[in-house]
Amino acid sequence: MSTSSDNQIKGDSKPVLEPQGFLAGCDWLTLLPFVVAVALLVFLSLPVLSDWYWEYTKPESYYAHAPIIPFICGLMLWYKRDELKAVAKAPDYKAIPFLALSLGLMIFAIKEELEAVRSTAFLASITISIWLALGPRFVRAAAFPIAFLWLMAPLPGPVLNDSTLHLQMFSTKFAADILRLLTFQAVRVGNIINMENFSLFVDVPCSGFKLFLSYLTFSAAFAYLVDGPVIKRFLLFFLTIPLSLIVNAVRIALIGVVGDVFSADAAHVFHDWSGIITLVLGFVVLFSLAKGFGCRKFAGWDIF
Repeated sequence: MSTSSDNQIKGDSKPVLEPQGFLAGCDWLTLLPFVVAVALLVFLSLPVLSDWYWEYTKPESYYAHAPIIPFICGLMLWYKRDELKAVAKAPDYKAIPFLALSLGLMIFAIKEELEAVRSTAFLASITISIWLALGPRFVRAAAFPIAFLWLMAPLPGPVLNDSTLHLQMFSTKFAADILRLLTFQAVRVGNIINMENFSLFVDVPCSGFKLFLSYLTFSAAFAYLVDGPVIKRFLLFFLTIPLSLIVNAVRIALIGVVGDVFSADAAHVFHDWSGIITLVLGFVVLFSLAKGFGCRKFAGWDIF
């Protein structure tokens, strides 16, 4: 038999709200590794982000497209949102030693001014932090968007220079062959194409490596976000390699045509606008190939 005081206590009592999801049962001791890791990573990221900003914004940068990469990663995660919601998420403290190692490497690389190493250590720290906070199952489910984020890091100087030099020679030779097919007089000497009324100097920015990196980056995201069999999406990505080389050689040849037919000034104007033209042309070809492969959706939207 209940008393009036018992009824009063029951009536006045309020349900206690328990923390849900990631914070369920967490105390300060549990959260401490995450707080320390985030604070240290934010502090150490400043030199890396400063290097990246300079690399992205310098004249004739090979990475002018890189600031868009986080937004593309966000689109990928949104596209896979239902799959990622279904994944069990839980902190995995086995990641702490690996995070400590990557942060230590990052500190060493900052002190020794090793730009490529500190970029790699920074991206590794982000990846391991996701592993620490959400667990290995989430990392596996979101593997491609996480890996795609690594494309923000500029390539080491020696790799970039060697790749640029080889593409510069290839693009010059290919463009000269195209000009001769178009019945123009074109004699190649190194990276210079001498024509009847115009001499075309294929400098480093025209090597095609900038276009090559942009095409590979966007085609990788495109192949991930379209529907269709995996084999066709892989083929769609790998076709970007010859596509970028052909488009760049055509671009150089067209600059030569404009210079030989009209004037050097006209060639310079066309050169300044040709980068946008080649990007648009590349995307048109990419969409056409996807449609030809039977793709009908992009990130879940019917656009084909």
